[in-house]
Formats: sequence, C-alpha cells, structure tokens
Amino acid sequence: MMSKFKSSVFIGCRLIMYLFLLNNVQAQQKVKKDTLYFKIDNSYLFENKNIPKTFFIEDGNGHTEFCFQEAEILFNLKPTEVLDLKYFIRNSKFFINQGKITLDIKGLLDFMKNYKIILIRESDEKTEYIKVDISIVIFD
Repeated sequence: MMSKFKSSVFIGCRLIMYLFLLNNVQAQQKVKKDTLYFKIDNSYLFENKNIPKTFFIEDGNGHTEFCFQEAEILFNLKPTEVLDLKYFIRNSKFFINQGKITLDIKGLLDFMKNYKIILIRESDEKTEYIKVDISIVIFD
C-alpha cells in the first residue's frame, strides 16, 4: 500500500515539475521579442505637448489615436536597422487606402504588441533611445 502511495507521489511530483518547466519555457518565449527602432522625426512621429512622454503619429482619426508612451530612456544602443515609421505604416496591411484613407488602429496595436519598440531622439549633444509601450488614446 505504501509503495502505491510513493509511486503516486512520485508521478504527481514529476507531473508538477513537467508543468513548471513547460510554463517556464513558455514564459521565456514570451519575453524574447524582436526590437523595432524608429526615429522621431517630429512631423509624422511627434511628442504631444499636452500629454508628456507620449508620442503620436500623424495618421489618426481625431477620436481614437495610436500612441507610444515612454517607459524608459536607454543610451549607447547600436541598432542594426532604423525604420521609417511613416513608410512602415503606410506600406502595411494596417493602412487602408480605399477612397478614404484609414488606419486600422487595433490591427496595428495587436501587431506592435509582439515587438519591443525603441524610438530614437537625436540632438546635437546626445542620442536617446526611448523604450516605449504602445496604447490607444480615445478623445471625447
């Protein structure tokens, strides 16, 4: 009888250990994200003067806006490729040009959630790499 109990406990512990390892692998997979770098050009991608540390894009609808919110300032990164955000968005499946130009904000948000986004702000003195979170702002 004791042998069956020990066997059940051992199987239960192995199952728990397996589930723990499976969850740990899945968590590690979720953490690892590719990074997209975009330059702040102050025309298409600009910092909002009324909402500090928030960056908007030109392609909004006035009511619901896609935006980036500053999470952390980083220095001395060496990006291999810096993308043009305007070109990136306007040549994507999220930019719909059928008579009236519209941006699929939810689709863009869902896509961008899968990446770590870094915005690059250059000045004469330094280059800042701004790690951002993505969100949607709804205006009344």
